[in-house]
Parts: sequence; C-alpha cells; structure tokens
Amino acid sequence: MNVLSNERLCRGHYLLRLGGREFPPTLPGQFVQLQCRRPGARSGWSAVEVAPDDWPELAGRELTDAEPLLRRPLSLAGRRDTETGVELDIIYSVVGAGTSWMARAGRGDEISLLGPLGNAFAIRESKPLAALVGGGVGIPPMIYLASAMQTAGKQAVAFCGARSADVLPVTLAPAQTKGSGLFFWGDGKTKSPDPFVCAACISQFARFGVDSVIATDDGSLGWKGFVSEPVVAWLEALDAPASQAVVYACGPEPMMRVVAERCIARDVECQVSLERHMACGMGTCQSCVCKTRSDSEQGWSYKLCCTDGPVFDAREIIWG
Repeated sequence: MNVLSNERLCRGHYLLRLGGREFPPTLPGQFVQLQCRRPGARSGWSAVEVAPDDWPELAGRELTDAEPLLRRPLSLAGRRDTETGVELDIIYSVVGAGTSWMARAGRGDEISLLGPLGNAFAIRESKPLAALVGGGVGIPPMIYLASAMQTAGKQAVAFCGARSADVLPVTLAPAQTKGSGLFFWGDGKTKSPDPFVCAACISQFARFGVDSVIATDDGSLGWKGFVSEPVVAWLEALDAPASQAVVYACGPEPMMRVVAERCIARDVECQVSLERHMACGMGTCQSCVCKTRSDSEQGWSYKLCCTDGPVFDAREIIWG
C-alpha cells in the first residue's frame, strides 16, 4: 500500500494513512504486520560461514546495520472503503528503529503489509451499552471499534488515558459539548460524588457519536489518575443490568487487569486485547504466548496472542 499521509498527533505519536486498490476485509481488534523498509529493498544482511570449531567474530553490517529485519505488529485505528480503493489508519508511537523509519515515510512511499491478522472484538447484539477503554497506544483500536459501535447502534463511551496531555494520541474537539448523558461519579479533580457528564471532547470518537472521558496520570488534562479509575466509577454508577453492558480494553496490562477484575466482580463482560512481542504474527515463531485458564491437569495452558488473540475474554487470562 502507499502512504497517503503521515502526520504527527502529539509528542512521539503519528497517524499513518495508507491507501491501496484493495485489502482483505478487516474488523476492529485485528492487526497488521508492517515491514519497516521499502518493499524489495535489500536488508544488508548476508550469509556468514561458520566452521565447526571456530565461531567467527561478527562486527560488520550484519550487526551494525540499523535497518529492521522483522515486521512490526500494529493495530488498525480505522478503515474506509472508497470508490478508488481502501484506506487504512495506523496510529503508532516512535520507540525504536522500525517506528523511526515509519516516521520518515512520506506521501507516495510504498509499504508492505501482512494482514489482517488475529481475531476481533465481539459486538453483542443483546448488549446495548459499551465502554471502550484505551491506554496510550491501546487507544487506536478503540477508534476503529467506535465506528463499528455506531453502525451497530450501540450507546458507547470511550475512556482514554495517557501519562500526560502531550502524549495523548488523539485530537481534542473544538468545543466540549454535552453528549449522551452517560456519567461517572467524580468531577475529574476532587473525586467528589457529583455526577460528571461525558462529553464529545475527542474528535476521533465524536465523529462516530461516541462520548469520551480523558484521564492523565499527572492531571494535565481531564481526570487526574489512571484511566481505570473513571472506568470503575462508571461501572459502579451503571444504571442498567450488568447483562446489558460490555467493556473493551487495550493498553498497559496493569490497567487492563484492574478493569477486568472489577468487571468480573460485577458480572460484566470484558474483552481485553493483549500485546506481546511478535516475530511472525501467524503462529509460527511461538513468541507471543500468554497464560490462560484451561481444563488441563495444571489448570492453565498457553495461547498465542497472534492467532488465538489478540482479543480474549478477560475471564480466560491469568495475569502475571
């Protein structure tokens, strides 16, 4: 696919838009494996002969070349099917050589993708309420999920968390208007017992009719504290049977664990999207294991995030 645009959203986060004549059908929660170099470009790696009794000293390009060898797994933040083809949105954080290469990609550059990979979030026909919980780079798949929520006619609210306002990978809406009337307890500053109404404050969610709550660890924007705190408050203030709500979460595992445990305690369905280091994304390398409950003798077994996930029922997960 070709780069349509590659814009900076905040400190360290970019929105990469890719376009192509076609791409297989995708669903929210799935991911792609992106090659961080031009398709067909030589990586600079070469074969090294090793004698049975003499291990060579490697000091050339085979070790010093910074060009990434493995593809990078990245979640989908959106998709649009147009008259001319398919557009995909990928929001990423620059953390190393691969994502640094991505940040330098310009309009018209060609990028190779494998996908879609993994399973997707399940949207329950019988459950009209949903909370979309994203922390940091766990926010992008929630944007794609918000579009599906609008199509399915669900009443959803997005909870977005980051360490501080300058690393929140979204854009604020021009005016913070009152939204659907969903609320949680607390005013975002004093944790008072006054109702706080969710607002259409994040552009990426507002365009799909989904209201938002922002939380930052340092209090530089929105709720001061972890994003799991307003989610728990929303669960406690939920004015509907637990059977009518679903919570979807993606982001740091400590955050997802808190959200999952509170959901399980209240018998609210919770789906979590796990993140692991991946080499292939297709189940071959066996590098992305997670521990899950099972009927085996030891009571647990390993599953692969790439093929069994990345989305799991929170009740399956054995948190480390």
